[in-house]
Amino acid sequence: MHLGWRACLLGLGLSSADPARQLEDHYWQTPLTTHPWTWTSTSTVTWTWTSTSTQTHTDSSTSTSTLTETTSTRTTSTATTTTATSTTKTFTTSTSSTSTSTTGPHVFGGAATQEAFAGWLSVWRSMYNVGLWKTGVADPWESVLPNNLKGVWPQVVFSSGGVASGVVTEGMGYGIMMEGFLAAKGDNKALDLGLALTKSWLGMVNGPDGLPHPFAGGANFNFSATKVDAWPYGVSAVEWSHRKLGAAGLPAWKFPIKKDEIDTYMGTATDGDQDALLGMIYLAGALGYPDDFVDMVMRTLISFTSADLGFPDLYRTLPCGRKIFVPKLGSMWGGLTPPGGKYKTKQEPWCYSPGYFAPAHYRTFRDFAKRFWKKEFDDYLPKRLGGSDTGLSDLVEALNSAVVSGYNILYYSSCSSGSVSNWVGVEAPCASNDTLNCPGVPWKFTPWVGAHGGKCAQSGTEFGSYGADASRAAWRIAMDYVLFREESADIIIYDRDGIPDRSASFGAQSYLNRIVVQYKSKSWCDGGVPGDCMKWTTSPFQLAHAFDPKYSPPDVNCSAVPFRQESWWAGFMAYPTFSAFVAPYDEIGAAQMSNWMDTFSRICNFSAVNFTDFKSGGLPEGKICLTSYFEASQAVISTMIMSNKLTKLLGSTRESPVVNLGNEVTMLSQRREQLDQVWPNSFGTVRQVVSGGMAQALGALAGAAALVGFVVKRASARASTSRVLERKSVELALDTRGLLGEDHQTDNA
Repeated sequence: MHLGWRACLLGLGLSSADPARQLEDHYWQTPLTTHPWTWTSTSTVTWTWTSTSTQTHTDSSTSTSTLTETTSTRTTSTATTTTATSTTKTFTTSTSSTSTSTTGPHVFGGAATQEAFAGWLSVWRSMYNVGLWKTGVADPWESVLPNNLKGVWPQVVFSSGGVASGVVTEGMGYGIMMEGFLAAKGDNKALDLGLALTKSWLGMVNGPDGLPHPFAGGANFNFSATKVDAWPYGVSAVEWSHRKLGAAGLPAWKFPIKKDEIDTYMGTATDGDQDALLGMIYLAGALGYPDDFVDMVMRTLISFTSADLGFPDLYRTLPCGRKIFVPKLGSMWGGLTPPGGKYKTKQEPWCYSPGYFAPAHYRTFRDFAKRFWKKEFDDYLPKRLGGSDTGLSDLVEALNSAVVSGYNILYYSSCSSGSVSNWVGVEAPCASNDTLNCPGVPWKFTPWVGAHGGKCAQSGTEFGSYGADASRAAWRIAMDYVLFREESADIIIYDRDGIPDRSASFGAQSYLNRIVVQYKSKSWCDGGVPGDCMKWTTSPFQLAHAFDPKYSPPDVNCSAVPFRQESWWAGFMAYPTFSAFVAPYDEIGAAQMSNWMDTFSRICNFSAVNFTDFKSGGLPEGKICLTSYFEASQAVISTMIMSNKLTKLLGSTRESPVVNLGNEVTMLSQRREQLDQVWPNSFGTVRQVVSGGMAQALGALAGAAALVGFVVKRASARASTSRVLERKSVELALDTRGLLGEDHQTDNA
């Protein structure tokens, strides 16, 4: 037993038998009398913050999470009510206010937000191009594809600007993820596009002629993509299948690959890989989880966990025995990849980007694996370097661990405004570079690389600055709140020595609320009041005061983000912060939170935009409305989250609803015809969950159609009755306002 166990167990009255499990159980069973929210400020006006939280649960466990001092318990009985009431604490800031904070279903925007998403989606889809040959890669053989990919014309996403010019897995990942989410909501155009992008992804995994196949995220000289024990460490492709399918996994990060500059193109990029994999899981759900498609996705999931998380050998062990896998930045560098030895990093050592952290993705991967695992999938798993087998439980452990490490690193690399560093350090060396796992705490010196204040950076963005790589943290955490609300509050924060810090309260909502508070307290207008911002000008300059360096806003720089931030006026900086408003913040209230999102969405005027064919219409007009690749990608993803397009596919627990009050029905009705063409059935709240035969499904569809007086028509030839019945559930969304959350829709179907 590690010596550090004494620090974890003594004083808590715990024995040494199975101490890791005991410690976590004890953490959740013991009242937490000091859980202050880490709000810091240097101004002199006092703000009294009072927080009360009450939650009722009917499952086998209960928990509470608030922003100040709380009591938290976990029980094993059913139908249990847990109530937590905080005391009052005084902080210093520039606002005087009293707030009640609760953890409830997510909030989302009204008609202006829906319209903004439709506009940005049209912009984004204009970047799709038919033809995998444009990447220098041949189409995959039809005979080794899942049935749903056969006969599909491959498409790719063309990006531009900086290191991302060409076809990069980041853009492909964004596309597959978004189309997957929309396909799961019943949009069959999205299903077609998602399958077309996925087919290209598989071709890219195989790689161009003249290189080892599958090339994937491996090197060009040792067929390492399928070998866990060759450099780079980890498996980035599983080349065979019990279903007689072709290779599945993760491609090199950029195409077309120039063979005379091969070193520049080798290796995966974790951010694009995880987004693509999430989209594939949602596409599988939209198809009804066919066996061959699930097999392809599962092999991609295994490849991601190995190449991009370091499974099964690359981890650290906290004093209490918990394994900590840190998401890498790609198959060849980042995270805990050692600086030397057989598996040495290709780039700067001990580097990590909080903007890559995707907890909702990892939880979805875990749930997908647990639900659809078959004994035969054990054959796809990489062995440990010592030769021993791994199993599903090991895979799940690594995915859960990535959530824990990511939230802890985010805790130590963010300010009270929600700003985050582009790049931070996670130095935790073992005694030898050839040793891949050992005791250590990756966030011991975060944000710095090591005890001597080292730095690291990549992609042209600065270490310790809130910029283009860091900004994505907001929408990735917003996804976690929307899809895994309760789990995203159950985060154990460890101190610098790896001991649970019972004074720290942190999770998705508390992080997102930091951004909300920054806008609420530092903007020169109130976005929660319709028309209060941009009264006399189309410029959102009043909102820029919250984050733009020109106005020197407080709390955007701190010890965790020591260097000057990038301009808020770049769409890739501003739009991700807008998605923070999906997490409730009771000082503002649901209706005003929705108004805030509509205020942000009105920054761009989409009246000239063609929602079905962007290239045949005009440009969006406004100050933060550039339609270039990276700006558009962050705008469309953020507005997708804000407009309630996320669905939890697996293990969903429905809870009591919060109704969001929209206020733009008139504008929405004027755009209804265009919006229907872009995402059919988007105006929905009546859900029919149908299981069984054709008669039941058709009866439910006919009844719902009669209720509103029209029949919702599928836009794609692929949307045949047989495909609808193939799905695990049939969902019909027919509400004319589209303002109720996923939980409310199902509860009231």
